[in-house]
Order: sequence, then structure tokens, then C-alpha cells
Amino acid sequence: MVRRLLPLVAALLFVGVLATPARAIGSFGPPVSIDDPPCAFDGFNVDLARDTGEVAHGFADLWGSNCNTGVQIDYFQGSGTAWTREATPYHGFVVAVAWDPTGTYLLYVDIARLELRITKRLANGTYTGGRLLSTHVGPDGSLAEGDVVAAGGQWWAVWREHVASGGRPGDEFDQTDLFQAYTVGGALHARQRITTNPQWDSAPTLARTPAGTFPLTLVWARGGSDLDPGQTDLRRALGNAGGTWSSGSLATLGVLNFWPDVQVEGTTTYVTWNRDGRTVAADNRGGSFASHTFNTPGIQSARPRIAISSGSVTVGWTAPTSTSFRAFVAKRVGSTWTGTSASPASATRLQLLQGVAPKGGKATAVILSIGSRLYATDEA
Repeated sequence: MVRRLLPLVAALLFVGVLATPARAIGSFGPPVSIDDPPCAFDGFNVDLARDTGEVAHGFADLWGSNCNTGVQIDYFQGSGTAWTREATPYHGFVVAVAWDPTGTYLLYVDIARLELRITKRLANGTYTGGRLLSTHVGPDGSLAEGDVVAAGGQWWAVWREHVASGGRPGDEFDQTDLFQAYTVGGALHARQRITTNPQWDSAPTLARTPAGTFPLTLVWARGGSDLDPGQTDLRRALGNAGGTWSSGSLATLGVLNFWPDVQVEGTTTYVTWNRDGRTVAADNRGGSFASHTFNTPGIQSARPRIAISSGSVTVGWTAPTSTSFRAFVAKRVGSTWTGTSASPASATRLQLLQGVAPKGGKATAVILSIGSRLYATDEA
């Protein structure tokens, strides 16, 4: 979903203070620019994935008003304090990013035709032409939601579409269902509908099992709508090589459970999401899912991010202050969570967390300073 400079409504709760054990998260260093356009943008989409060496690879579109009117997509990569960026031949809206040793995959909406496409930057820096997945992304392709995973030069994508009665393509007033396409297994399996519930299915996030890919893990929000949030719960499904899924409820407490992000490490599934103005993290390392709700509030409309590095779990989100927004990052070592603001104290613009890219157990936050730049900051 596109992020615009619009009023963001959140349930503002009291800011708690996290305990500080001996191995607490460190302070964050100075910002390092990733993408610094020569104009003030208010539209943006950013996503990234890490490789096996914990280097981040991502794509971003920063645009709006008289800024990047062609909506060119940029590629970036890096870790810690070393980042590079380059222009790509693609124009449109970034939906999701995945990585495997053959290259970095981009799920995006082509702005010229409002088509959902998947393409790839090969490991040698060559950009491919890509493949059409769907022509039903709606009248505003910047609002597309989806995710993609990759392994062995093959990919699996899941996204949402508006669906009218009888399964016909819908408009922005019709419910949304989830669709998939994939090449994992060798052959192309073109666009398939995978949910048919009368409630809206949205915000899908996808993870593969590191050893063997399957089962795939899919988490998404069910309920509410783009027009009225209403009661929204999370569901989790496990998928097999045949493209079928078995699902069940994951989170039903509270009213608004939305914007999940999922990772699988070994046999453990890690999830973060927003619930009623707070960010929640959960995992099933003990067999069943156990969750932790952070004291520091998060804005409901921005997706939090989760990643695992050297046995520690890092979660980042956008936290409201009395006058602005700041990126906040928490890290769990063992069973203890600690957290701190990752945005510079001197920042005067809205600061929105876009991703976490820890390396060697230390957290790195990728942050958007609205109208200014995309930057990274590394835990000391």
C-alpha cells in the first residue's frame, strides 16, 4: 500500500519505558543516505530483503507533486553504514521484494498500464523484462498489497484484488480476496484465487521455510474494509508445493489487527503486527504462539517489520510522539526485550520505519524522512 503524507489516525497510548538489561539494545548512529532525491516527495513505497550474508537488497519509489513524476523505481543495497543506490528501468509502485543467490526480485505495479508484474535484478546487475501477473490491481495501482518469496531462481507471489459478485473483477467498493502465482517447482502457475471469504482479505505477508521452502507461511488480515476498518483479525495458512493452503486464526484479541510481517527461521515462525495502536510480536518457538505487546505505541496505518540475526529478534515500527512520528526499534536477546528510538533526536520531519536489516545481532533501521530522503542508521 502506498504511503502518502496524509493525516494518520492512531490510538495513542502511553509511552512505556523498556527495561534495560546488561545486553540492552545500543543507541543508533548518524543517518546514512540511501536515496536522496532533489525534490520533496510525499508518495513512497519501499521494501527490502536480506541475503545470506545479511546484506539488504531493496527497491524504492519516492514521488509526488513535481517530484519524480514518472515514478521511477530505484534499487539499493547495503548494510551498516555502507549503502549504494542505482536507477532501474522500472516505473511504478513497489509492492514487495525477495532475494535469492540469482538476484533480487521485485513485485510491482507498472504505472503505464496499472498491471501487477514481477521482475528481477540479476546478481550481475542486469535487469530483466519480467512477467505479467494481473491486470486487476484497481484504479489506483499504488494501493496494491502483496508479498513474494524466492529460492533457486524461482518465485512465489501472493497479492490482494477487489472481487465483485460471481468472482468478477471488482472496484474499490468491493471486497478483497487473495491471489497467487508462482514458478517454484519449475512450471509457471498463473494467477489463481486462493481465498473466497465474504470478509475482506488484505495485507498478506509471505515466508518460506529456509530448508526446503515448504511449508510456505502466509499471514494476512481478515475483516473490516478500506472504507471502514471494523473488526479485523489475523489468519495464518501453511501452503504446499501444489498451491493449496490450510489456514486458521492467529490473532483475534482487540479490534484492529493489521499489517503483519512474518519470518521463518528454522522451524520457528516470527510475526509482528499492529493491534489497536500497539505493535505486537509473537512466535511459536515453544510450540504454540506466545505474544509480546510493546509499551511504546505504534501508528496503526504503518506496517512494522521483523528480522532475526545471530539469535536475536529485531522489530521496528513507527511510533507517534506529541508532535511527530519517529522510528522505534526493539531487540530481544534471550527472553528480554529492550528498545530505543532510531530516528535522530534533531529530526524535524515525519520519520517512518520502512525496514529492519540487522547484521551480526546488531540492529539496522531503514527509515523514510518524509519529503527528504531514505536513510539507514546502525546500532552502535
